[in-house]
Amino acid sequence: MNQDNQDKMTLTETAYKYIFDGILGGRYRAGQSISPDNIVKSLNMSKTPVREALVQLEVEGLVFRNGRYYNVIFLDEEEVLELYQIRGILESEATFLATKNLTPELLSDLKNTLETIKRLNQVKDPEPIKLANLNGQFHSIIARGSGNRYISEYTAAIRLKLKVIRTALFSSGDRRLSEIKEHEAVLKAMEAGNAEEARDRMRSHVNEVIEYLRTNVLNRIY
Repeated sequence: MNQDNQDKMTLTETAYKYIFDGILGGRYRAGQSISPDNIVKSLNMSKTPVREALVQLEVEGLVFRNGRYYNVIFLDEEEVLELYQIRGILESEATFLATKNLTPELLSDLKNTLETIKRLNQVKDPEPIKLANLNGQFHSIIARGSGNRYISEYTAAIRLKLKVIRTALFSSGDRRLSEIKEHEAVLKAMEAGNAEEARDRMRSHVNEVIEYLRTNVLNRIY
Protein backbone atom coordinates (compact mmCIF):
# COMPACT_ATOMS: atom_id res chain seq x y z
CA MET A 1 0.00 0.00 0.00
CA ASN A 2 1.49 3.36 -1.01
CA GLN A 3 1.59 6.44 1.23
CA ASP A 4 -1.42 8.04 -0.47
CA ASN A 5 -3.55 4.99 0.24
CA GLN A 6 -2.33 4.88 3.85
CA ASP A 7 -3.22 8.56 4.34
CA LYS A 8 -6.59 8.00 2.70
CA MET A 9 -7.32 5.05 4.99
CA THR A 10 -6.39 7.10 8.05
CA LEU A 11 -8.70 9.94 7.04
CA THR A 12 -11.54 7.51 6.35
CA GLU A 13 -11.07 5.93 9.78
CA THR A 14 -11.03 9.40 11.37
CA ALA A 15 -14.27 10.34 9.62
CA TYR A 16 -15.84 6.99 10.55
CA LYS A 17 -14.97 7.43 14.22
CA TYR A 18 -16.26 11.01 14.24
CA ILE A 19 -19.63 9.98 12.82
CA PHE A 20 -19.89 6.81 14.88
CA ASP A 21 -19.05 8.67 18.09
CA GLY A 22 -21.68 11.24 17.11
CA ILE A 23 -24.31 8.51 16.88
CA LEU A 24 -23.11 6.89 20.10
CA GLY A 25 -22.99 10.16 22.01
CA GLY A 26 -26.30 11.52 20.74
CA ARG A 27 -24.93 14.25 18.48
CA TYR A 28 -26.77 12.43 15.69
CA ARG A 29 -30.07 11.10 16.98
CA ALA A 30 -32.05 8.21 15.53
CA GLY A 31 -33.70 9.31 12.29
CA GLN A 32 -31.67 12.53 12.09
CA SER A 33 -30.07 13.46 8.77
CA ILE A 34 -26.28 13.77 8.46
CA SER A 35 -24.82 16.25 6.00
CA PRO A 36 -21.51 15.09 4.46
CA ASP A 37 -20.64 18.74 3.74
CA ASN A 38 -20.96 19.65 7.42
CA ILE A 39 -18.65 16.78 8.39
CA VAL A 40 -16.13 17.89 5.76
CA LYS A 41 -16.12 21.36 7.32
CA SER A 42 -15.95 20.06 10.89
CA LEU A 43 -13.00 17.76 10.16
CA ASN A 44 -11.35 20.03 7.59
CA MET A 45 -10.86 17.20 5.13
CA SER A 46 -11.89 16.36 1.56
CA LYS A 47 -15.22 14.77 0.66
CA THR A 48 -13.79 11.39 -0.35
CA PRO A 49 -12.91 9.95 3.11
CA VAL A 50 -16.17 11.29 4.56
CA ARG A 51 -18.13 9.67 1.74
CA GLU A 52 -16.24 6.38 2.25
CA ALA A 53 -16.92 6.46 5.98
CA LEU A 54 -20.64 6.99 5.38
CA VAL A 55 -20.71 4.13 2.85
CA GLN A 56 -19.09 1.86 5.45
CA LEU A 57 -21.67 2.90 8.04
CA GLU A 58 -24.41 2.25 5.48
CA VAL A 59 -23.06 -1.27 4.83
CA GLU A 60 -23.10 -1.87 8.58
CA GLY A 61 -26.74 -0.79 8.70
CA LEU A 62 -26.21 2.25 10.92
CA VAL A 63 -27.25 4.88 8.36
CA PHE A 64 -29.16 4.94 5.09
CA ARG A 65 -28.83 7.14 2.01
CA ASN A 66 -31.45 9.85 1.57
CA GLY A 67 -30.61 11.94 -1.48
CA ARG A 68 -27.55 14.07 -0.71
CA TYR A 69 -27.80 13.23 2.98
CA TYR A 70 -27.70 10.17 5.21
CA ASN A 71 -30.11 9.36 8.01
CA VAL A 72 -29.35 7.50 11.21
CA ILE A 73 -31.15 4.15 11.36
CA PHE A 74 -33.73 3.98 14.12
CA LEU A 75 -34.03 0.96 16.42
CA ASP A 76 -36.49 1.47 19.23
CA GLU A 77 -35.98 0.05 22.72
CA GLU A 78 -38.25 -2.93 22.11
CA GLU A 79 -36.37 -3.88 18.92
CA VAL A 80 -33.03 -3.73 20.76
CA LEU A 81 -34.27 -6.07 23.49
CA GLU A 82 -35.86 -8.45 20.98
CA LEU A 83 -32.62 -8.65 19.00
CA TYR A 84 -30.69 -9.47 22.17
CA GLN A 85 -33.24 -12.13 23.08
CA ILE A 86 -32.81 -13.78 19.68
CA ARG A 87 -29.06 -13.42 20.01
CA GLY A 88 -29.20 -15.22 23.35
CA ILE A 89 -31.05 -18.16 21.82
CA LEU A 90 -28.75 -18.45 18.80
CA GLU A 91 -25.45 -17.88 20.61
CA SER A 92 -26.17 -20.24 23.48
CA GLU A 93 -26.90 -22.99 20.94
CA ALA A 94 -23.79 -22.00 18.99
CA THR A 95 -21.75 -22.40 22.19
CA PHE A 96 -23.22 -25.86 22.80
CA LEU A 97 -22.36 -26.98 19.26
CA ALA A 98 -18.92 -25.35 19.28
CA THR A 99 -18.07 -27.17 22.52
CA LYS A 100 -19.07 -30.46 20.92
CA ASN A 101 -16.90 -29.61 17.88
CA LEU A 102 -14.07 -27.95 19.81
CA THR A 103 -10.66 -28.10 18.12
CA PRO A 104 -7.26 -26.94 19.43
CA GLU A 105 -7.30 -24.18 16.79
CA LEU A 106 -10.71 -22.87 17.87
CA LEU A 107 -9.72 -22.96 21.53
CA SER A 108 -6.50 -21.11 20.76
CA ASP A 109 -8.37 -18.43 18.81
CA LEU A 110 -10.77 -17.88 21.72
CA LYS A 111 -7.95 -17.69 24.29
CA ASN A 112 -5.91 -15.28 22.17
CA THR A 113 -8.92 -13.02 21.61
CA LEU A 114 -9.75 -12.96 25.32
CA GLU A 115 -6.12 -12.18 26.19
CA THR A 116 -6.16 -9.28 23.72
CA ILE A 117 -9.33 -7.96 25.37
CA LYS A 118 -7.67 -8.19 28.78
CA ARG A 119 -4.58 -6.31 27.61
CA LEU A 120 -6.67 -3.56 26.06
CA ASN A 121 -8.60 -3.19 29.31
CA GLN A 122 -5.34 -2.45 31.13
CA VAL A 123 -4.95 0.72 29.08
CA LYS A 124 -6.38 3.89 30.57
CA ASP A 125 -9.70 4.73 28.87
CA PRO A 126 -9.63 1.92 26.29
CA GLU A 127 -11.38 2.62 22.99
CA PRO A 128 -14.99 1.31 23.23
CA ILE A 129 -15.21 0.58 19.48
CA LYS A 130 -12.12 -1.65 19.64
CA LEU A 131 -13.47 -3.48 22.67
CA ALA A 132 -16.85 -3.98 21.01
CA ASN A 133 -15.13 -5.34 17.90
CA LEU A 134 -12.99 -7.74 19.92
CA ASN A 135 -16.02 -8.83 21.89
CA GLY A 136 -17.79 -9.49 18.61
CA GLN A 137 -14.76 -11.45 17.41
CA PHE A 138 -14.98 -13.73 20.47
CA HIS A 139 -18.62 -14.44 19.74
CA SER A 140 -18.06 -14.88 16.01
CA ILE A 141 -15.35 -17.50 16.66
CA ILE A 142 -17.85 -19.49 18.71
CA ALA A 143 -20.52 -19.10 16.02
CA ARG A 144 -18.07 -20.28 13.39
CA GLY A 145 -17.13 -23.22 15.59
CA SER A 146 -20.76 -24.31 15.76
CA GLY A 147 -20.42 -25.60 12.21
CA ASN A 148 -23.78 -24.06 11.34
CA ARG A 149 -23.38 -21.41 8.64
CA TYR A 150 -26.79 -19.86 9.34
CA ILE A 151 -26.07 -19.35 13.03
CA SER A 152 -22.83 -17.65 12.04
CA GLU A 153 -24.54 -15.49 9.41
CA TYR A 154 -27.54 -14.46 11.51
CA THR A 155 -25.59 -13.67 14.67
CA ALA A 156 -23.16 -11.53 12.66
CA ALA A 157 -26.09 -9.60 11.16
CA ILE A 158 -27.58 -9.03 14.62
CA ARG A 159 -24.25 -7.79 16.01
CA LEU A 160 -24.03 -5.24 13.20
CA LYS A 161 -27.54 -3.94 13.91
CA LEU A 162 -26.61 -3.58 17.57
CA LYS A 163 -23.15 -2.06 17.02
CA VAL A 164 -23.93 1.31 18.60
CA ILE A 165 -25.64 -0.32 21.58
CA ARG A 166 -22.82 -2.85 22.00
CA THR A 167 -20.20 -0.10 21.93
CA ALA A 168 -22.11 1.82 24.60
CA LEU A 169 -21.67 -1.17 26.92
CA PHE A 170 -17.91 -0.69 26.93
CA SER A 171 -18.04 2.92 28.10
CA SER A 172 -18.40 1.51 31.63
CA GLY A 173 -15.41 0.06 33.46
CA ASP A 174 -17.64 -2.18 35.58
CA ARG A 175 -19.31 -3.71 32.55
CA ARG A 176 -15.96 -4.21 30.81
CA LEU A 177 -14.72 -6.31 33.74
CA SER A 178 -18.00 -8.24 33.89
CA GLU A 179 -17.70 -9.05 30.18
CA ILE A 180 -14.27 -10.57 30.77
CA LYS A 181 -15.42 -12.68 33.71
CA GLU A 182 -18.48 -13.92 31.82
CA HIS A 183 -16.40 -14.80 28.76
CA GLU A 184 -13.88 -16.60 30.97
CA ALA A 185 -16.70 -18.70 32.44
CA VAL A 186 -17.91 -19.63 28.94
CA LEU A 187 -14.39 -20.50 27.82
CA LYS A 188 -13.68 -22.57 30.95
CA ALA A 189 -16.80 -24.69 30.38
CA MET A 190 -15.95 -25.13 26.70
CA GLU A 191 -12.37 -26.19 27.48
CA ALA A 192 -13.71 -28.71 30.01
CA GLY A 193 -15.91 -30.16 27.27
CA ASN A 194 -19.10 -29.44 29.22
CA ALA A 195 -21.39 -28.38 26.38
CA GLU A 196 -24.50 -27.91 28.52
CA GLU A 197 -22.73 -25.72 31.06
CA ALA A 198 -21.10 -23.71 28.27
CA ARG A 199 -24.53 -23.12 26.74
CA ASP A 200 -25.91 -22.03 30.11
CA ARG A 201 -22.95 -19.71 30.70
CA MET A 202 -23.47 -18.04 27.33
CA ARG A 203 -27.19 -17.63 27.94
CA SER A 204 -26.46 -16.17 31.37
CA HIS A 205 -23.94 -13.78 29.80
CA VAL A 206 -26.48 -12.46 27.28
CA ASN A 207 -29.11 -12.14 30.04
CA GLU A 208 -26.65 -10.08 32.11
CA VAL A 209 -26.09 -7.81 29.11
CA ILE A 210 -29.85 -7.37 28.65
CA GLU A 211 -30.27 -6.46 32.32
CA TYR A 212 -27.41 -3.96 32.15
CA LEU A 213 -28.91 -2.41 29.04
CA ARG A 214 -32.27 -1.99 30.74
CA THR A 215 -30.86 -0.33 33.84
CA ASN A 216 -27.86 1.64 32.53
CA VAL A 217 -27.93 2.20 28.77
CA LEU A 218 -31.36 2.29 27.15
CA ASN A 219 -32.68 4.89 29.59
CA ARG A 220 -29.85 7.22 28.45
CA ILE A 221 -30.37 6.64 24.73
CA TYR A 222 -34.17 6.62 24.43
